Amino acid sequence: MKKWTKAELDKNTVRELHQNYGLPVFTSMLLAIRKITEREEIETFFSAQNELSDPFLIKDMDKAVDRIRTAVTSCQKICVYGDYDCDGVTSTAILYSYLESVFADVIYYIPDRNSEGYGMNRTAIDRLKAEGVELIITVDNGIAAIDEIDYANSLGIDVVVTDHHKPLDILPKAAAVVNPHRTDDTSPFKDYCGAGIALKIAAALENDSFSIMENYSDLAALGTVADLVSINGENRTIVKAGMFNLENTERIGLNSLMDKAGVSDINSGTIGFRIAPRINAAGRLGTAYDAVKLFLTEDEELAEKTAERLHQLNAERQSIEADIYRQIITQTENNPSLTYDRVLVLSSKGWNTGVIGIVSSKITEKFGKPSIIISEDGEVCKASGRSVPGFSLVDAVFACSEYLEKFGGHPMAVGFSIKKNNIGIFKKAINDYANRFDRMPLANINLDCYLNPDTLNLDMVRQLKEFEPFGLGNPKPLFGLNNMKLDRIIPLSEGKHLKLAVSRGKTRLNILKFSTTPDEFPYSEGDELDFAVNIDINVYQGRESLSFNIKDMRFSGFDTEKAMYEIQDYEQYQKGIIPKHFGADYYPSRSEFAAVYVFLKNNPKPMYSPDSLIGKIGSRSLGAFKLFIILDIMRELHLIDYARDADRMNINIRDVNGKVDLNASRVYQKLKEDTENA
Repeated sequence: MKKWTKAELDKNTVRELHQNYGLPVFTSMLLAIRKITEREEIETFFSAQNELSDPFLIKDMDKAVDRIRTAVTSCQKICVYGDYDCDGVTSTAILYSYLESVFADVIYYIPDRNSEGYGMNRTAIDRLKAEGVELIITVDNGIAAIDEIDYANSLGIDVVVTDHHKPLDILPKAAAVVNPHRTDDTSPFKDYCGAGIALKIAAALENDSFSIMENYSDLAALGTVADLVSINGENRTIVKAGMFNLENTERIGLNSLMDKAGVSDINSGTIGFRIAPRINAAGRLGTAYDAVKLFLTEDEELAEKTAERLHQLNAERQSIEADIYRQIITQTENNPSLTYDRVLVLSSKGWNTGVIGIVSSKITEKFGKPSIIISEDGEVCKASGRSVPGFSLVDAVFACSEYLEKFGGHPMAVGFSIKKNNIGIFKKAINDYANRFDRMPLANINLDCYLNPDTLNLDMVRQLKEFEPFGLGNPKPLFGLNNMKLDRIIPLSEGKHLKLAVSRGKTRLNILKFSTTPDEFPYSEGDELDFAVNIDINVYQGRESLSFNIKDMRFSGFDTEKAMYEIQDYEQYQKGIIPKHFGADYYPSRSEFAAVYVFLKNNPKPMYSPDSLIGKIGSRSLGAFKLFIILDIMRELHLIDYARDADRMNINIRDVNGKVDLNASRVYQKLKEDTENA
């Protein structure tokens, strides 16, 4: 369940854009929603030939260029020190490849995820010293390597830091620190990823941004999309150019990888969900060196073998990830109280540290809460967490730092290490921190607008293509279709997916619901539903048709925000915490008990959802808190068998002889006492 919000829309602005610039009404509407309304902004947004800003506007770029050029002309050995994710790998490939092209004596080094972890370390520095390295250039790391850079300096190795992560209070004592997030940096654009910064370094060294974009924007686009930085400003320029160059790339390894991934159309979606995961799989389960070699090789046989290896590693990653996810769901099903915490902290032995971040993202998506997944292998355990907008997980982790060994991250994602015997106390501490808030932020579905199904056509969807590339800051448009009658539920692919035949008035649409079986679908034919959908064009046997992919759905008009806050209160109540908003309104009447019981008895179904139950029962006073309490009491009194999984509920009515006394329920008695004392 998610809170549905609709973007603000000024119809006068839409009219002005349409009339003043001759833009289609639908395009004008989307531009107005995205606040792109001035002529220069519009031209820049749609242009495919925007230029990058002068790289020397970034603080210390001149120092970095001088030191690197000195190393090149003096034949000093240079090491590009990267990272094992897609951004770090593409950053490494860009800068290494460029330096090699100008005949520098250059090598690259990427730390092992499991044995070394992120960033610089002394063992690696010692190894590079032994190889005769005199200059280290970090890419996608280094801003926090204060001690490690001091150590490199003590060995006579200079370091040039190029990074995009937020600096600490002090900067490392490097020959140059190129990071637009420095407080003293006045450059016009800040949101590059590591590959974007590497691209700017190469442009400054070459003193020619155009040729660097021609040669390396394909790699920079991969890093930019994969690292989930904003796809606005110069990042949009980089990704647009990169997508064009990916269509025509001469990197045989990249072509092989795209073939293995089944990529025929280059867009931000295929980059983010098909290409980048295979690159990331190298660092997660194998060695990131394979990914760098894939970008650099000119050997067709090696390219084919390496691409196949990454493809297989990604399949293995998916299998491991799915297994961990199933284990966690089993944990929560066997112990539902685990999900009542405001921050879900789940741990076990044997969980691969390379994929726990991905699993955390899926757990946060499922439960609508921040989650932290901990692999308990070893005395010091590794953890990765993801959050929901509005709750800074890094602030919460920092508030509990006394229980941690190492930690870092940003508001939406964290990583840390923790001693095994501190996991329990950390879990309590981070939830104590979250419990200070009256309400936790809600997971959102952000609609661009509601569309009239009568007006939908292929030309509107073609206009959407002009808004690519999509990503953070420029999301793929999401539209609402409300008050749609569900006419038929049609299983696809042996019941793994569903096609929903829906209608409003005379308009009929087919909408796809992926990864949902008929038994997992909580709605029934005849229900009136609201849908949040992406719209695309499907081509089958040369014929084009509209394609709708469901991102969320609800019983028409259901107030998901109110229900979600009531569920928060219910979960707090289950943990023995009386919610601030608790009172008589949360005490169900006998008529509400009867309404729920009668509905369930007359409408048996394998799966329900709060919105479908509350909406169909039709009681204005019945909310989510009351519904869950009623179900708990019915289960205690053996009226039903009941299990809840996030916002889905399995409920079966049991055969009961005679009347049941509500006062025989301890849950009922405690609720009565608590509401009287509230």
